Amino acid sequence: MLLKKREVSSKQRVLEMIERRLPKSHAKYYYFQEMLGRTRAGIVGEQRVDREWREIYLEHTYYLLHDVELKAESAAGSTHQMDTLFMSQHFVLIVEIKNIVGRVEYMEDKHQFIRITSDDKVDGFRNPFDQVKRHARMLRRLFQMSGHHIPIEYIVVSSNPNMIMTSSLSAQPIIHVSGLAERIDQLFKQHQQVCLSEKNLREISEHILKMHTPTQWTLDIMVDELKTGALCSQCHFDHILRYTHGKWFCSNCQSIDNQSMLIALHDFRLMLSNNITNAQFRKFFDIDSEKAVYYLLKKLKFEEIGENKNREYVIPANLLE
Repeated sequence: MLLKKREVSSKQRVLEMIERRLPKSHAKYYYFQEMLGRTRAGIVGEQRVDREWREIYLEHTYYLLHDVELKAESAAGSTHQMDTLFMSQHFVLIVEIKNIVGRVEYMEDKHQFIRITSDDKVDGFRNPFDQVKRHARMLRRLFQMSGHHIPIEYIVVSSNPNMIMTSSLSAQPIIHVSGLAERIDQLFKQHQQVCLSEKNLREISEHILKMHTPTQWTLDIMVDELKTGALCSQCHFDHILRYTHGKWFCSNCQSIDNQSMLIALHDFRLMLSNNITNAQFRKFFDIDSEKAVYYLLKKLKFEEIGENKNREYVIPANLLE
């Protein structure tokens, strides 16, 4: 049973906002572009593995929690971000997903994970085995504190068929995604003892879900370096729309793009604040009429805080969903 679906991370949302609003002439534009590309590639890999989960049929009771992030109690600021948690009565499995193209080697004595591309370029990656082992230690403590003892397993799953695993990985917990169903079957054969009742499994899974605390990714750039206003999606967000006669009009391509206001409010939320006033709306969108903005905000039916000049409108986090 899917208990927690995979969600768009704050990192992806912020990077997509920067892609829309940072001028292409900016010195860091392509730096953020590359970061967004890597983030999207990781998401594609996670979605590939998620499709595999949907193909797996199990008679056992289990819960799937995707994108779980827990705060460590011992170290301030330390977090445990797990791509997927598979919770069963017999064992718990931590899944770390990697979408890597190329030949991968592991230098165990140095804890070094490297990728060699077809043009012999060598890249270093954070060691995923140390990552999942660290998560496993945290989960063992969590279960022990709740008075339960259950095997904690972990595995690294390659979501890309173009990742070539060398012999240096043969003794490591890593497989291609096509072998996930077989590995789950092996684990149930290995762990036949029932460690948790169905009730306890549900309670602990829900407790972990309540502990989930996603990190809010912050801007690595000054807000005043970003473009304001509603941007034309037809012009790849290069041109600012003007609000005239109740519509958002692009003077460059002559298109009407009323959805652009919602995207811009979503971006305002990431750039500046969850709430917006009439005055802030007028400044951000370059609109003179206080009355026109009042009616625009009323039509959106946002939650309102305060009254008159102090009234603020709460921009929903799921505005674009």
